[in-house]
Amino acid sequence: MIPSKPPAANDARLEVSWSRVGPAWVRSVEVHPAGVPHGTVVVMPGLGLPRYTRSMVEALAERGLRCVVLDLLAWRRPRLRVPPRIGPMGEATASWVRQAQVAGPVVLLGHSTGAQVALGAALRLQHDRRDLSLVLAGLTFQPEQRSWSGILRAAATAYRKDPPTELVVVGKNVARVRTDLLSIIESGRRDRPEERVRDLQVPLALTAGEADSFAPRVWMDQVAAASGGAADVTVLPGSHNNLFTHPDEVADLVTPLVRS
Repeated sequence: MIPSKPPAANDARLEVSWSRVGPAWVRSVEVHPAGVPHGTVVVMPGLGLPRYTRSMVEALAERGLRCVVLDLLAWRRPRLRVPPRIGPMGEATASWVRQAQVAGPVVLLGHSTGAQVALGAALRLQHDRRDLSLVLAGLTFQPEQRSWSGILRAAATAYRKDPPTELVVVGKNVARVRTDLLSIIESGRRDRPEERVRDLQVPLALTAGEADSFAPRVWMDQVAAASGGAADVTVLPGSHNNLFTHPDEVADLVTPLVRS
């Protein structure tokens, strides 16, 4: 693991590192609680865009949890980066957790396409450790949204309760990943989480904002019913990116899972 440049003096709990995971480099951004952590939350952001998760991560740290956001697409050189597809990103996440020897209990929290990545990681890790839980937040893509026209129709309303300030946060990341977005979406729309979840054997929670047209209640209920273990579904305020708009509500949902 290679530390990046040190954080600013007023952000001493933040630690940025690079780790070699197979042939690729993965950037991890950790936020530590003030005291001894009760557990760890590993966060996989949607579309590989980590910046918008910061408020939620800080809210989790305030609740005594160590949080790690995996920036899987930060390394730009070909052959030394994680391919921008759901499968390889899930495999890299599982490998990172193993290599880092993350102390438990551990929650994998994925949002949007990151939820699809988190599901893949959980399926790879569930036989290694019994202290694992999974949160699928704003899970994409339900069957009727697996065409580009379906995705665009959902996107037209999925963010209707998100503030304009979020566009600034997301825009700074989009400029970096560029064409990776199309690769992740193309991979995500070919994924079948409602089928993969049948093999899941760890506690599962699904959540989304009440106005999230990517992850309506009926879709979350379908995935929960298909899962192989215990599953809870919770609708929270906001729309698709409610990790950004309602970080405390999301943190309150996640915290009991880490401590169980």
